[in-house]
Amino acid sequence: MSIEKNSGQDALTLAKQTLEKIDKGKYPKRYQTQEGLIKALELARNQEIRAKKAEKKNKSLLEESGTPKNPAEAGTPTTQYSLKDIRALQNVHDDDVERVEKFAKTEGISIPEALANDDLKAILRDREEKRSTANATNTGGSRRGKSEGEGKDLLRTFKKTGELPESDEEIEKLAEAEIKAKYSRK
Repeated sequence: MSIEKNSGQDALTLAKQTLEKIDKGKYPKRYQTQEGLIKALELARNQEIRAKKAEKKNKSLLEESGTPKNPAEAGTPTTQYSLKDIRALQNVHDDDVERVEKFAKTEGISIPEALANDDLKAILRDREEKRSTANATNTGGSRRGKSEGEGKDLLRTFKKTGELPESDEEIEKLAEAEIKAKYSRK
């Protein structure tokens, strides 16, 4: 470990010693290259020192704040629900549970009382409507037909630039267009 810690400093010292041995008048490019190397090594050493200082500072701040060092120790925030709360939340969509809980906390009422509140009912109805609309519009499965022109365009672009398209679908279309072009020539 001590070799690794001192290797940056050793390399810097060695580079400086080598610079002293180079004849500046006889080998100006070699001298400039060696100076550049020294500057790069000094920069790397300074960055390493700053990183270690920042790491120590971060470590001390974590210890002072009492925050767990790794996220696994922190766990996920859990809320203890009573049996009444669980029964009341059984008909609430998973996406809305957090909203109901937040509403109950801000109003200072229990979750069953919050679910009986007209304001929250309106919010939940609106959110449910948005979800159902989103589900209705995202039917999926609708695929566009193959476009002859698109394959030809991909082929033309490929022949000009030599670059393959990014998506797998476009690569397949390119290959199909190449095959069609090859067989249509014969």
